[in-house]
Amino acid sequence: MKFNKFSLIIALLTLIFTSCTDLKEEVLDEQLGSDLVNNPANIDALINPPYAQLRRTLEWYDYWALQQISTDETAFPTRGTDWFDNGAWQQLYLHTWTPDHIRLVDVWDVLGQGISRSNTAIHYIGEFPETATTTQYINEARFLRAYYMYLMVDLFGQVPYRDADDLDFSTLPEVKDRKTATDFIITELKEILPNLKTKAAVTSERATVGAANALLAKIYLNYQVYAGEPKWADAIKYADDVISSSDYTVTNDYWSMFQYNVTNHPEFILTCPMSDDFEMGSGSVWVNFTLHYNMTFGTYTSLWNGGCTTTDFVNTFDQVNDARFYDSRIESTTGLNQGFLIGQQYDMAGVPLKIRSGDPLIFTPDFTLGDAKENEGIRVIKFAPNPATTRQFSSPNDVPLLRISDIYLVRAEAKFRNGDVTGALADINYIRARRSATGKTLPALTSLTVDDILKERGFELYWEGFRRQDMVRFGKLNAARQEKPATDVKKNLYPIPTSALDVNSNLKQNDY
Repeated sequence: MKFNKFSLIIALLTLIFTSCTDLKEEVLDEQLGSDLVNNPANIDALINPPYAQLRRTLEWYDYWALQQISTDETAFPTRGTDWFDNGAWQQLYLHTWTPDHIRLVDVWDVLGQGISRSNTAIHYIGEFPETATTTQYINEARFLRAYYMYLMVDLFGQVPYRDADDLDFSTLPEVKDRKTATDFIITELKEILPNLKTKAAVTSERATVGAANALLAKIYLNYQVYAGEPKWADAIKYADDVISSSDYTVTNDYWSMFQYNVTNHPEFILTCPMSDDFEMGSGSVWVNFTLHYNMTFGTYTSLWNGGCTTTDFVNTFDQVNDARFYDSRIESTTGLNQGFLIGQQYDMAGVPLKIRSGDPLIFTPDFTLGDAKENEGIRVIKFAPNPATTRQFSSPNDVPLLRISDIYLVRAEAKFRNGDVTGALADINYIRARRSATGKTLPALTSLTVDDILKERGFELYWEGFRRQDMVRFGKLNAARQEKPATDVKKNLYPIPTSALDVNSNLKQNDY
């Protein structure tokens, strides 16, 4: 996107949030461009686009798909004539993607737009007279730019970059390699960290000191993957800073944070606010893509019978004692449990459901990737739907991008890899002590292996868009699993889309 002070191109751009916590649509046309960038009263209209872009990272068919369908947590089998889509879903699961895969192209563009919109905010807010608000918003925009760069580093290993004040678009942007980009992100986050506000001051919907510390902890945990050397002590340090804050608490009710219309939950560090009061236009529809066609409830009438999870993953759970496996609180209003949907399914009245042939709707653990039956595959419901919504494709669930339980697990892993097994075990058991099913006790671990840590991350964070990154770090992404043969380690990075290579000769294709 090209920026010009006298003709800012935001033509027909729909901006979500007229304030950072109040969802509302406002369409700005070209005639507003000059006034927008010259009038400090419009400052919110400049910071809102990079925040709004976070919703695009929630799409089940784009960013979420790349982080999930390439792993043991998620598969989209072809079911008769449904869900083939030119092989797109099978290619993600089997690791047979190419640089022209539609999901890669879309995600590259989404992240690039996030960086670009952050730069726009940084530049034009910086043109206003300096105030406490302009300084705060510039720092928030720098955080968002760092966040989008981090996602691009993780998926693609390269980041096209130009400074926010570089308006010479006749030249190609430089391309930062994986280590250079990672180090730049770290430097940015450390520079803005002292100037960000706390969650208590601005809520989890904004970039905060806790969000910057949490992101630094996660980057340092992955530094060996990104830059070739371990940084466990740094990961521990920044995780400590988050955990020691009074802003965050690990809840004793795991499923409380995944209900609809929940905001500023004590576990949330950084969230993407969502609403079904408006046609959101992007952001995941969390139940439609996984539920069988006949599992309608309330106002949910369009269900697509797609994604499921694998037996390999489900079998890692303590299915009796772990609250994260199953919760029944929404059954009376939806007929669904949260967690894993296995076996015979029922409607809200307890009547057994059927598939389209009239046979019982029994979700089976096994599935055939290329020719699955309607009922094959265990389904997953993480975020509770609003059964009375008037917009079944607009999610009412604020989505945590960073949360405190993850940071405890980051610290546990970093401690373990740094030789402090006792400290790691304490952090793991701290989480497990708060995850017992009603009337049950999830046992504390008495010893710890690296596989135990990966399993615990799966128990806590499944279907939240973290699994691919975790499996890369643990050397598990390319292992054989249900319906998938072993693949080469080069699949740890996605290829650069051909469309991106065509417009920037500074990019170099990854080995794929």
